[in-house]
Amino acid sequence: MDFDIKKYAHLARIKLSKKEEEVFQKDIEEILEHVAELEKVNVKNVLPMTGGTALKNIFREDKPSLQEDFEPAFPNQEKGHLKVPKVFDND
Repeated sequence: MDFDIKKYAHLARIKLSKKEEEVFQKDIEEILEHVAELEKVNVKNVLPMTGGTALKNIFREDKPSLQEDFEPAFPNQEKGHLKVPKVFDND
């Protein structure tokens, strides 16, 4: 395979040691060899997979929540708004 790990590391602004270059070069070549093997498989009569599961949307119905639903968790209110404790100090 013709893949220069140094070129792509440079484009990605990644600094690699010599050892990393050797390891990654070997790894990427093995991956590309595997992909080349997969490209040889005859998939002419294989339909594309569009899912893999028969599950349907199992989420609850999306409906607005009422402020009254949250009031027990937020006992402090001001001008119709729920108040929460400070998170940051502005010292």
